[in-house]
Amino acid sequence: MRRVFVVLLLLVSGLPSAIADDELLMDIYVVTPLPGQRLPLEQAVNDHMNHRLANGESRGWVLYVPMLGQNIGRLMLYYCCDNWNDMESYYQWEEQSEMRQHWMDFVEPFVQQVDHYISVVDAPNSSWDDYTKVSPYLNVTEYHLNPGHREPTKESIKILSDYVKALEWQSNWIWSWQMGGDPVLNLVIPQESIFDLSSQRFGFEGALGEYLGDAEKARQLLVTLRSHYSHTYFQLYRLRRQLDPKNEEPPLEPE
Repeated sequence: MRRVFVVLLLLVSGLPSAIADDELLMDIYVVTPLPGQRLPLEQAVNDHMNHRLANGESRGWVLYVPMLGQNIGRLMLYYCCDNWNDMESYYQWEEQSEMRQHWMDFVEPFVQQVDHYISVVDAPNSSWDDYTKVSPYLNVTEYHLNPGHREPTKESIKILSDYVKALEWQSNWIWSWQMGGDPVLNLVIPQESIFDLSSQRFGFEGALGEYLGDAEKARQLLVTLRSHYSHTYFQLYRLRRQLDPKNEEPPLEPE
């Protein structure tokens, strides 16, 4: 059976100060179970995470599950953040410590597909109070861009993000640019509870029009952004486990 390996990166875990001036890279795996193997897969993934902890794991991987729509049996493993050198060093550690072989031996039998993406965080246009805090829920919107619209999209989100900050319309959010596959821009917003969905703020266009003193200009800014993507996809993710190598005792593995 053909395997598709993809990484989807979102940002919620710690921001290392050593890479503050470098590109921030998020690393995420979306794992789809074989039919009827959802629970055995999650158990196998947890056992694999324990194995990593017991063998020198340095990353604070986070495990989320989707809650809406189709394919909610998937698991999402992600880590943020590394720069390119740190990411390469980590991948070398995975090979040398045979972590990938352990995954193939003990997790892969329950897997139908693995998707793997790397995303580059757009830090200047994002706002996150505490990068070290993992949210119980992640509100994620994917913007699937039209071909050739990456640069003008950057201009649009720069303008609109500056206004969001000026209006204090939203406290925390992050933009990230997905590498590999179709051009996708991710917008990630943390939530403390599922109830937060009911209190999402609407009417940004009207508030922006009042702030600018020009309702038509506000409308055109949003129309311009919408012209850059063909469609969006929304998902709400729920936290299942956070790996904390610094504060978590490595589990004893069975003989």
